Amino acid sequence: MIRAVVDTNVYVSALVFGGKPAAVIQLAEAGAFQLVASAEIREELLATLTEKFGWSNNRAERACRELWDEACWVAPPEDVHVSRDPGDDFILACALESRAAFVISGDLDLLALHPFQGIAIVTPAAFLAGIAREPGRR
Repeated sequence: MIRAVVDTNVYVSALVFGGKPAAVIQLAEAGAFQLVASAEIREELLATLTEKFGWSNNRAERACRELWDEACWVAPPEDVHVSRDPGDDFILACALESRAAFVISGDLDLLALHPFQGIAIVTPAAFLAGIAREPGRR
């Protein structure tokens, strides 16, 4: 099964705004690909939802718990230092540790690295278009 690391900005967009990011998450929930997560992604998502969007801790935990139920969890080393924004390196470390095929992100600093060590770094729209082209999918 395809493994993909979903960047925090995609999770936030999915949960708060919907659209293509939400469609990506729905595909993961349907088993179209394996979500990969790390403690750093979880912590950043919870902090963003509570601090920037005013969600209660309970609401954020509940929303995230549903996201993480079927995720593949990894504990990547902190020795990746390649992004223009060092705050994005933990996403790349997670992808490397899990041998993910994709990083799905809207972050220009990450997208500029496509491809990174054989990992496709794509927007939600590009990922959805690629999944739609797979044999047996419509």
